[in-house]
Amino acid sequence: MSESNKTDTNDQATGKASVSGSINRLFANSKQGFGLSSAQDTLPKGVSTLPALAAEPYVQQWEMWHEQRLEELKAPHGYLAPASITWVANGSTKTIDGIPGAWRAENDVLTYYPQSKEARSQAVDDKDEGGPRAVTNGRTVLEAPISFAPSAFGEQALAYLNYGDKRIEVNSQTDLVDQSTHRFWIRVKDPHTLARQNFGDIDTFPLDLKWRIPAVFRRAEPDEFDIHDSVVKTVLQSYPLLGFVEFQYESEDYSLVVSNVFGHASIFFKDSTNGKETYGIGRVLRLDELSLDELDVLDFNYAYNYPCAFSAYCTCPIPSKRNTLPFAVRAGEKAPNVDIGW
Repeated sequence: MSESNKTDTNDQATGKASVSGSINRLFANSKQGFGLSSAQDTLPKGVSTLPALAAEPYVQQWEMWHEQRLEELKAPHGYLAPASITWVANGSTKTIDGIPGAWRAENDVLTYYPQSKEARSQAVDDKDEGGPRAVTNGRTVLEAPISFAPSAFGEQALAYLNYGDKRIEVNSQTDLVDQSTHRFWIRVKDPHTLARQNFGDIDTFPLDLKWRIPAVFRRAEPDEFDIHDSVVKTVLQSYPLLGFVEFQYESEDYSLVVSNVFGHASIFFKDSTNGKETYGIGRVLRLDELSLDELDVLDFNYAYNYPCAFSAYCTCPIPSKRNTLPFAVRAGEKAPNVDIGW
């Protein structure tokens, strides 16, 4: 081993020992505490004067990340809000319960036909004191039909429309059989779903520095794609390939594919906890896309659930065989306690 490699290895070991020591000190401090200064005499009555605890930065960063995860899920149009998903194949026309108008796919183009102004003026909606509602595109009321033509292989978000406080998400995905065409889907997100109202928290494995593993990132060749099967059997998922994260676990070498998922550097992976302690099809890790080339650690404590772990109205990609790990990753989020109706 060269002197530089020895230095790198020592630095990694020292860094890991430092974080581990900090966490150990946190737990020790939670028992021993820190003495308050004489300023305790100036504290208002009614506050605790037990020994103060020291906040450990790594623990606090993870706790903030977990809180942000819950906020995203519980957002009015997060992944606890899907109320329906409607698929429209070429040559077919569909309507959606609770949403006025109709959708038709023809020649690989999806067109939305809004409710006419005349029909809207005759509609009765007791929930809207301002009169009958209309579907809007941003702040524009849709009076005339609007068409959407996909331009990408795989999944593509085409539009967010609105109907009152409901969001109408319009997407396309490559057909599994005829890969020169697309299937379209329209998902309605409703802030009033029972799943959103009843959701509490996500159970996680205890933080464990064992799963903060030294790693390196290797760039892929330009124009490579990562193609996946989907939980929807009639479509494919395809994402630009960014590269590979390489690491060792118990003296064995492993590599995971990193994809560009709508601008996010993401790893879809499976391990032997899936379907037991964690969600059945796998989990996701998101990396900092701005510092991929400087990546030195892969932290499985930040592994999180797919959207389809929370709702049946999703089209999640299934991790490929090359992203299947033969060991149990007991870190990050466990399977949520949500009835998704699969």
